[in-house]
Amino acid sequence: MLLREAHLEARLELDRKFMCGLFLLSKLEVGMLRTKVYRADHLKILDEAEGRISATVSSESVDRDGDVIRASGWGLTNFMKHPVLLASHDYHSLRSQIGVWESMEVDGTTMKGTARFFIGKGNAEADWAFELAKEKALAFSVGFIPDMEKATPLAKDSMAAGGMEFAGQELLEVSAV
Repeated sequence: MLLREAHLEARLELDRKFMCGLFLLSKLEVGMLRTKVYRADHLKILDEAEGRISATVSSESVDRDGDVIRASGWGLTNFMKHPVLLASHDYHSLRSQIGVWESMEVDGTTMKGTARFFIGKGNAEADWAFELAKEKALAFSVGFIPDMEKATPLAKDSMAAGGMEFAGQELLEVSAV
């Protein structure tokens, strides 16, 4: 009876983690994944027929959680091995991969990239996201793992009181949101 109860408790814990969106990647520990939304002030359609855009996806501005991500701290090496463009950080569906980032680079205090959406290939999410991009109504959100040894709390007297300054982080994916 104890074994069965332990099994059920473990199953409930896995279900809880999955439902909370924390069971995202097998290498991640609970709570390590962070996201930051950025309303692109630079979004340009490069090739409408091919679904290609260029966009700023992150800056050092204070986000709504009071956090700042330093551009110089971005680790892009692993990201560029599989530079996925997801819909809304959805790691659970193949249809959520709506494109790829052809390039990603740090440029001063921002991170910019060139993406190709998988338009006209039977994925309605990709088609709709590209339509939003054409209307300049698309935002981006970076999914990353912060190096907490390089993170520091922001000063209480700053605009970002209570937030964190991330000075080292590994990019996992960039989502259209």
